[in-house]
Amino acid sequence: MEPKPAPEVNRARVSGRLCKLRERWTPDGSRALIAELVTHRPKLGPVRAAVQDEQPMPLRASGSICTTLLQYADQRVVVEGCLRRRFYSRDGEPCWGQVEIWVDRCELAE
Repeated sequence: MEPKPAPEVNRARVSGRLCKLRERWTPDGSRALIAELVTHRPKLGPVRAAVQDEQPMPLRASGSICTTLLQYADQRVVVEGCLRRRFYSRDGEPCWGQVEIWVDRCELAE
């Protein structure tokens, strides 16, 4: 019997402050949401005066999770979802954009 390949795992769980929520409507008429999850950056060496200590993580969502995200605006939350890198083309050449978390679960942080 052949061994089964391991299932692909692409899950992220991140906590932070949910902000900059913007509702969108897709071409098929379904609801979508774009937001940011502001997290603290890890300290990776000597502290510098101009170093930002927070970083925004881009979020995207569609369907019923949009309602949950909207009710938690500007609060500390834990989100779960998959990582997805946006793709676009410039001058006919493929380009990779930012990595986003496509949220499918969200709850208030304790």
